[in-house]
Amino acid sequence: MSWSELLQLGTADPTLTFAREKWTQPGKFVWVAPRETVTAPTGAQYPLCVTVYFKDADNIVKPYQPSMDGMTEADDWYVGVSGRPPEER
Repeated sequence: MSWSELLQLGTADPTLTFAREKWTQPGKFVWVAPRETVTAPTGAQYPLCVTVYFKDADNIVKPYQPSMDGMTEADDWYVGVSGRPPEER
C-alpha cells in the first residue's frame, strides 16, 4: 500500500500498525495517533494535525518523518510489524 493509503487506514482505525517490506530489523512499526485538540493560552481549542509515531527495533518511540521515498514512491507498506507476516485485511 502507499503512504496515502496508510494515512487513510490509520486515521480510520488507530489500532492498526504498519511496516515496510524493506525493513529488515524485526519489531519496527508506525501508527497514526488519534486526532486530539489542544488548548491555547487564550483558552481557545484547536485541532492537532495527525501525528504518526515510529517504534524502532530498540523500542524507542518518536514522531515519524518518512523519507521522500517512503511518502511518494513506496508501495511496500503493509498492516503489521516488521519481521512478521503481513496481517490479512
